Amino acid sequence: MLPLLGKALKDDEIIDILERYGVEVVYSFDRLHENSPDIYWAPIKSAGIELRFNEHQLLEAIFCYVSPREGFSAASTETIGVPVFASFALAEQACLRNGVNYQVSAPPGHWLKVLGSGYDTHYAFDGGCLSMVTLMQSSRGEA
Repeated sequence: MLPLLGKALKDDEIIDILERYGVEVVYSFDRLHENSPDIYWAPIKSAGIELRFNEHQLLEAIFCYVSPREGFSAASTETIGVPVFASFALAEQACLRNGVNYQVSAPPGHWLKVLGSGYDTHYAFDGGCLSMVTLMQSSRGEA
């Protein structure tokens, strides 16, 4: 999944995925005139992932549902492309052991965000278990 970040909606790789799963892209525009940027959503419920494209139609986030919910099946953790941790404690231990920059929720335990070079990984935990992994382009402007 990770190599797809930053690809255009009409990139051949993205189109292949959308066609393989028969996905309809949903255009979400600024209905309330709040100067919110347009967003394009591609939910792939059977694969447990949802793609979010920005107003320039570039893939900026991949939501990977590790636990099934909201009609999404569980995503295959082998295809996410980043380490997957069963618990918040294991994720934080890995960050400390590897000297990785990260942020945590207040109070800790709900989420942990690994700050990468070019992309970030957000781990969400529900009831102490990993429920979602979100891959997103870094907001820090790193390449």
